[in-house]
Amino acid sequence: MRGCVALLTIAVAALAQEPSVPPGAQPGTTVPSGVPLRVALERRVAIKRVGDPIQGRLVDPVYVFDRVVLPAGSVVEGHIAEIGGVPISRRLTAILSGNFTPPREVRARFDALVLSDGSRLSLRTSLSRGTAHTVRVATPRQKPEEHTSTRDRFKGMDRAAIRAFTAPSKLSRLKSTLLGMLPYHRQAWSAGTLFDGVLQEPLTGPPPGRVEARNGQPVAGPEAREVHARLVTAISSATARRGAPVEAVVTRPLFSADDRLLIPEGSRLLGDIVEAQPARRFHRNGKVLFVFRQIKLPAGAVQGIQGQLEGVEANYDAHLALDSEGAARAKSPKTRFIFPAIAMAAAGLSFHQDYNAQGVPDQDIGGRAESGAVGLGLIGTLLAQASRPLACGIAIAGAGFSIYSTFIGRGEDMVLPVNTPVEIGLAVRGSGAGGMQPVR
Repeated sequence: MRGCVALLTIAVAALAQEPSVPPGAQPGTTVPSGVPLRVALERRVAIKRVGDPIQGRLVDPVYVFDRVVLPAGSVVEGHIAEIGGVPISRRLTAILSGNFTPPREVRARFDALVLSDGSRLSLRTSLSRGTAHTVRVATPRQKPEEHTSTRDRFKGMDRAAIRAFTAPSKLSRLKSTLLGMLPYHRQAWSAGTLFDGVLQEPLTGPPPGRVEARNGQPVAGPEAREVHARLVTAISSATARRGAPVEAVVTRPLFSADDRLLIPEGSRLLGDIVEAQPARRFHRNGKVLFVFRQIKLPAGAVQGIQGQLEGVEANYDAHLALDSEGAARAKSPKTRFIFPAIAMAAAGLSFHQDYNAQGVPDQDIGGRAESGAVGLGLIGTLLAQASRPLACGIAIAGAGFSIYSTFIGRGEDMVLPVNTPVEIGLAVRGSGAGGMQPVR
């Protein structure tokens, strides 16, 4: 590992020896179409009707070449653009579980961006779904000091950004679970829900400012070894094949210690899939390993590199994990064993019969309700009151399905959609006795 860091230090020093950007290249202020705006809601939004306004904050700054064009924290205004229906199969499944208001497919569109000076920029983004909780997953080989807490990472930023990248607490998850068990509940986007609104038209911003970190230092020095990018290629362990091309685009420029531009925004990272393993039976989850082998600068120059996945931002519910080699996989939470244990206990207790003082079998309304709930939720709770054999049958069916899905059924596939933010550990390949070849 120390060798890799040393290699990168030498590489970046070599890059700094020559200008990385052609002298005639001038950064613009127009953000091209296809660039996603990452927006986090400032407050909770109840899903009522199409057209209702929403407001959020820009989580990540948007760069053009080597400059900030749209600063983080800018207010973004939009509206609920689409409220879809619920497929019949999903609706029936929800009803059998006692949920008469299953979540609908709701999407948002953003129309305007308000800068700190009050100026407004009209924009048009694609329809986007909201992600309630987003987390950053890093490789375990990173040193503890390289990890930063969410609050440190977004220090000085608005609460919307902090909420977007804060994993839900146990109390919050318990509350959501209990509310989800109610037969009727209103659908809503919680504060901090994150959207990726892709620009459908170019957006011309104000005159850009020089790219600097919040502490006044250059964005990156020679000790930095991570390049911020977003995937252009969607990756799924279900369909990925070894050798398939993978592409990402740099979203944040990289500078040397003496403030020379090494890698501008918009540079392309080109690579391929090294290993792919789809989800399989007995709850074995999918896994994909991909690397980047070339970087293509906006001017067209191509340089060989060694790029490996160091971090990724993903939906908390996807349970994504990275191993020491940078392979992404779906990780099953340990809490999945809780419900099968409860279901098996309920199925066993359903055979127990209590009698009153006169020797008459007890109705045991609570026990039947428990047996029915394990199998069919609220509907099972009601049906189980019809007879004890029916309650036993529902409990056994529920326990069997829970055991099958947890231990025998197919695992989860690893999925990284288009525009997934990633961090790539980057080193420049050597070439002959001359050492490193600079990125130009």
